[in-house]
Amino acid sequence: MKEKIINKEDFLTTKWSGGETTQLSIYPEDAIFAERDFLWRISSATFTSKESRFSDFSSYQRYILPLEGKISLFHEGLYNRKLDKYEAEYFDGSWNTFSTNTLDCRDYNFIVKSGSDAKMQILSIEDKYFLHDSKIVTMFSMNDFIVTLEEKGIKRNIDGFSLFVLETNKELEMEIIKASTPVILTEFSIK
Repeated sequence: MKEKIINKEDFLTTKWSGGETTQLSIYPEDAIFAERDFLWRISSATFTSKESRFSDFSSYQRYILPLEGKISLFHEGLYNRKLDKYEAEYFDGSWNTFSTNTLDCRDYNFIVKSGSDAKMQILSIEDKYFLHDSKIVTMFSMNDFIVTLEEKGIKRNIDGFSLFVLETNKELEMEIIKASTPVILTEFSIK
């Protein structure tokens, strides 16, 4: 089992046409986002405009949810969806998608290579999560949280707006024992 905590001062923040985006993690770690040679990426964006068009991410799947504010997604020719805080949308990165949002909006993005075994889930205090082997799991919350790992009752105190990354090669149960805001869990199978 390998684990690490990536603190907010270690995140990479860049400007985009509608605001700023902060890369929390990318896998593999030496992947370059612009070259699209990654298997998954987690980021969080803020907005300076009330409208934006999503970049084409053909051959990727996307999960997005608002951490603050609201987002409305428009998948051209398909359907529209309004998202409140912590409501997730899963969609194909090749879709022609644009959004409207409140200016106080901050989102959370999980982009994964198509065909990957991956998922995103929202956890709250006292929720338990069972991990299978050969997984990379990340956990994020806007505020501090504490998670226990089944193995010897190990506790991990995670600062708010930091990313806990766990790579496990065995089955493991985790439990959120303290959290004042939801904890976003992503899981990616290592093949």
